[in-house]
Amino acid sequence: MLKWLRKHGRPLARFGCVSIGTVYVLVGVFALIALTGLLIEVADEDRIVSVLMGVPGGAIVIWGIVLGSAGYVIWRTIEVLADPYGFGSDWRGLAIRAGVGLSALGYGLLAFSAARISLRATGTAANDASEEQQQLLVAQVLAWPYGQLIVGIAGAMVIIVGLMQFALVVRRSYTTEVRMKPLSGRGQRVIHVLAWYGYSARGVILCVLGYFLVRGAVSRNPEEVGDTDTAFDFIGGGLIGDSAFAIVALGTIAYGIFMYANAWHYRFEAHPDEGSASPGGPRRPGA
Repeated sequence: MLKWLRKHGRPLARFGCVSIGTVYVLVGVFALIALTGLLIEVADEDRIVSVLMGVPGGAIVIWGIVLGSAGYVIWRTIEVLADPYGFGSDWRGLAIRAGVGLSALGYGLLAFSAARISLRATGTAANDASEEQQQLLVAQVLAWPYGQLIVGIAGAMVIIVGLMQFALVVRRSYTTEVRMKPLSGRGQRVIHVLAWYGYSARGVILCVLGYFLVRGAVSRNPEEVGDTDTAFDFIGGGLIGDSAFAIVALGTIAYGIFMYANAWHYRFEAHPDEGSASPGGPRRPGA
């Protein structure tokens, strides 16, 4: 069954990369538009969904993103279970496959969020729902025994995931997360620049979101928690202000383009050039 899915489920990966890339491009573009003052508080996935639902043809785009993201989650799950790239079952291989599974979970939450907003009535209340719901959830958790600790740990974990984005850049481990066919020297350089820039921007945003959670836990104030749009505002409020905002927004777009490139160049099996750990055996990418 898994072998059949590996063979016939490949369009899910390509469609999913396009869908996820579209989300990141839209977040970055809307953030840049918001920077000009033409739009206010829309640089967030949920708000962007609400805005697009009010545009002719926007519902088609949103449901394309939902289905593509869901398909991508299915494909990444197949990768975890079938291990088509020969990561192996030792501790390192299992760690890599667990990372693939966690990324699938993140994209699954993205698809669920988009579907939830699409099925809900649009309007101002919907636009504000994302941050308000997060703050309501944090308020409920803070009221639990050890609630502060739980929220603080959650924030710390988000920060760690953010820092891991920078580790992916430094170690170039992103080449094992999304498989790519061999490209020309110039093509490789372009892909690496997009990946470095995109993953770095993701890292910055995740670290800021984690900081919001830690800050809310320490102060016991759920209103300290924010969403992606609030993170952009926080970044833009630093010493270099709008420049930092624009740099991160462009990095988000770069990550989206990186996902588009993956959709075109996705490699579904271990490449012969990767060699083998033993005669006839596959070697883990990046090993």
